[in-house]
Amino acid sequence: MTKGESVRVLERALEVIQFVAEQGEAVGVTRIAQATGIPKATVHRILTTLEESRVVARENGQYFLGPAVLFWSTAYRHRSSLIQVARPKLVPLWEEVRETVHLVMFEGGEAFYLDKMESPHPVRMHSRVGARLCLYSTASGKAILASLPEPELELYLRHTRLEPRTDRTITDPARLREELKLVRERGFALDDLENEEGIRCVGSSIVDFRGYPLGAISVSVPAYRFSLEQALEVGPRVREVALEVSRGFGFLRGLSPQKQGSAGGI
Repeated sequence: MTKGESVRVLERALEVIQFVAEQGEAVGVTRIAQATGIPKATVHRILTTLEESRVVARENGQYFLGPAVLFWSTAYRHRSSLIQVARPKLVPLWEEVRETVHLVMFEGGEAFYLDKMESPHPVRMHSRVGARLCLYSTASGKAILASLPEPELELYLRHTRLEPRTDRTITDPARLREELKLVRERGFALDDLENEEGIRCVGSSIVDFRGYPLGAISVSVPAYRFSLEQALEVGPRVREVALEVSRGFGFLRGLSPQKQGSAGGI
């Protein structure tokens, strides 16, 4: 096998792992092959190798992530300084709001759920640690976008198709820019049923000493018990916690990152 062929095999294996991880349920070979475009026989060979390494596990012909991935995840989470700095600040916030609190990491132009503190109420969020989230339709995502330097924000808007996720999703770039301006003015962002039907969120970005976004903190609640007025009341508290975490990374200014304007303008 040539070097190029080896790389291709690795790329396909990663595609399979990524697809299985994103489903949140056990999936079969046929479904994986259809979704990834990889031949069924190749998918089967990849899964067999991954199963031997405990990267995936199999039950009744269906595959799901195996214990090796949990080990990797735990190692990464322990390594992450963001979770170490943020966790002590998130606990008091969760105790105040008694709703789902998320810690989001921004890396490589994408955002991922890094930590999640579940609501004690029966109806909870479907978000999963490690899953990607949409930047333009979520509170955390919009808070991150509002803190980006203008050239990076421009690049994002130029190359991102703003697909509707609900009938409230902002799909016009000019309107999204206006929304991000409002986020900078008040220091927190709202997801007013824009990313998922029936879910309302408020979030604020975490930045480093330059004002560059490292991630965000958000509170997510079913809309029936979290009105827009309540979200606006919780927003300043989320902004305050995000600022406390940002100070742990050298951000010394008194106002929240978004209120300072995008990082490129600080």
